[in-house]
Amino acid sequence: IPVPASDAKQAKEKEEPAENKKQLDEEVKKKMKSMFVNELMRRYVITATLEMAQGTVGPLVKYPADDMVVAFYKKERDTELAGQDWDPEADCEYLRVAMKGAGTTESIITHIVATRCNMQRQRLKTMFKTMYGRDLVEDIKSELSGDYKDAILACFVSPAHFDAKCVKKAIYGLGTDELALIEILMTRTNEQIKEMRAVYGDVARPDQKTRATLIEDDIKGDTSGYFKKLLISASQGNRYELDKTKLEQAVEEIVNANGEGTGMFQVNYTKLADEKKAKRDAQRLFEAGEDRWGTDEETFNLIFATRDFYQLREIYKQYVKIAQADIRHAVDSETSGSYRKGLKAVAQSVMNRPKYFAERLMKAMKGIGTDEETLIRIIASRSEIDMVQIKAEFLEMTHKTLYRYIKEDTSFNFKKILQALVGRD
Repeated sequence: IPVPASDAKQAKEKEEPAENKKQLDEEVKKKMKSMFVNELMRRYVITATLEMAQGTVGPLVKYPADDMVVAFYKKERDTELAGQDWDPEADCEYLRVAMKGAGTTESIITHIVATRCNMQRQRLKTMFKTMYGRDLVEDIKSELSGDYKDAILACFVSPAHFDAKCVKKAIYGLGTDELALIEILMTRTNEQIKEMRAVYGDVARPDQKTRATLIEDDIKGDTSGYFKKLLISASQGNRYELDKTKLEQAVEEIVNANGEGTGMFQVNYTKLADEKKAKRDAQRLFEAGEDRWGTDEETFNLIFATRDFYQLREIYKQYVKIAQADIRHAVDSETSGSYRKGLKAVAQSVMNRPKYFAERLMKAMKGIGTDEETLIRIIASRSEIDMVQIKAEFLEMTHKTLYRYIKEDTSFNFKKILQALVGRD
């Protein structure tokens, strides 16, 4: 039976809004997916993983009512800063008060350092010199002392310069601090390594004109064997990385029980790695270690130093199926010394980086004596990246919060700045 023209027109008019709504929904979902992918890539650049990472220190956008600078300005200037945008000039004035005249008010310095991010601290250095013709860092050096001074100064150095300083100290200090070299070179992203390489010459040997390979020269001169080769490989900052196209392919829409899209997205982690290549690499590792007399260290170095972290996770997973043992068992049984420690650091960082740092912090405070350098290095470098996750792993491991552990193992202003940076749980 023919459909009247008027009825067909009405049906078409009903279909058009539904089709338009469907197109609009698809456009919204596309934008939502793009935003999700961009956020994941932001995390990946900072941490080399897609997992949630959160620091305990972040930028101060507006002054809260209880900020010490707010109280100072209200009392001394009769000016209300609460709710106002962060002002480096106000912070610098308060810092100058803290260090001017007899004695130093350390609580002021601790407060500002622990509640402003590293980028803001760099602005404070520039503003302080502009306002007073004085070097803020030099003033801090002259006013403070001991581990507290070292912790404060660490927070006023850019991340790349801080890593470079720590590598220099690990190499040029009394003996070689292999664990510090491992901690830095095995856990940083490609971008972080390259930024550190760019400034290393200025930090280590500023008088030398040709600095391109300085970090490699220093590693060669202070380490040996396969450990040296592993460090040189890591110092290139050329590990394969997850690209955005591959990530977009792995991000999928979550569907409900009826199979309908929800407009929310998640990562299908199985798509981030090449299973066939992972099986092949796992077999190569097995044949290079547990399946032969002696060890082919070059194969371990090649795979551990070049594969991206998600590919390494899949390799380690496949290794268990082949060897019926964890990859760390192979590292323990087939390698030794600093080379073993370096490979294990890569494996631990790939599996759970916050846990790796939590273990390092625990060892720095456990037993007789305290490794203050390690405490400063990890807390200063991770406070804006993944300290929240590190604290959670630390609590799981020790059944005490990191805040309490610091309280029981350190003292005075050094204790206060570390506690302020990690925060209470």
